Amino acid sequence: MPDDKPAGSALPPLMSDRARILSSPTQSAPIWSPRSPRWILEFFRTQANVPVEGGAYQVNQVEDDDKNGLIQAKPLHLASKTLNAVHSHPDNTLVQTSVGLYAQSPREIKLETVQSIVKIANRVPALYSDNHDQLQAQLNVASEFICETVENLVFNHSDHGLLQDKNIPERMKFKADGAASPDVLDELLARAWRRPDIFVMHPETLTEFRKQATGKGLTLETVDVFGSPFTAWRGLPIVPSNKLHLKASEGGSKNAGKASKMSRVPAGTSTSILLLRLGESKQGVVHLSAKGTETGPRLPSINVEFMGLSDEAVARYLLTTYSAVAVLSAGGLARADVTF
Repeated sequence: MPDDKPAGSALPPLMSDRARILSSPTQSAPIWSPRSPRWILEFFRTQANVPVEGGAYQVNQVEDDDKNGLIQAKPLHLASKTLNAVHSHPDNTLVQTSVGLYAQSPREIKLETVQSIVKIANRVPALYSDNHDQLQAQLNVASEFICETVENLVFNHSDHGLLQDKNIPERMKFKADGAASPDVLDELLARAWRRPDIFVMHPETLTEFRKQATGKGLTLETVDVFGSPFTAWRGLPIVPSNKLHLKASEGGSKNAGKASKMSRVPAGTSTSILLLRLGESKQGVVHLSAKGTETGPRLPSINVEFMGLSDEAVARYLLTTYSAVAVLSAGGLARADVTF
């Protein structure tokens, strides 16, 4: 019987391995995993950013006692070195004068320059940008690291960092007896009670705080900021930041076994919790940036400059931003040191 099948019927069908030759996967942009939300920079940007001219910000304060004492010797008369106000006085009473004496040698906060250089072969953007702009991708990744560096300097810079002892009066900081707890946050509020805005703590500290609150039978509230939910205490959002670093105890590995099985943090680890009042108008904590360097939303606050081509046809781009923080008054910042 003659074979009436088509000549090519014995060939196998087109399978996936060969089909993929004509197909390419959808590719994501480069993802840098260590990126954090950097909420504190967003709070500064929207509530407490001060553009600075001349590369520095001078904090001018009026000389006066600000001890915030609990005991008032003369309840009807507020204590002040040079300010006076009379009240309940008869006619022809001599009214005392007031002079606000500016503190000598005001503190000057200098803007910190944060920079990085991106190098890329000149042919790369032209040849290999079919899925993503190769130059923009490199600028994006470098800018992410610069922004993380800026947030780290906000807390840990040796001069203006918010964790530095020089920026917090003695009465505004204390060492807690144990871990983060509602009592610790209440003590911070008692010290920095004049219109505070946010708590800031490490994410692991926030986890411990939630455990402590649950153990006391407390239900924590949630507030919405920037379209995201934040755990709150007494109505104030608790902002997590991994730049309030965890510090291992001197015992190190000796204490590691003392932590609970669910804990990722060894017992004896220490860290800090901050309570901030934000904004220049509230005499709180402000973030300083260079005036006139504002950029578009693609790379906010980072200036990009082309530095030319090398003899090897490698293009160089300089990324620059300027940053610092200033605490304008003694009540604008409080710190509690806690231990896991």
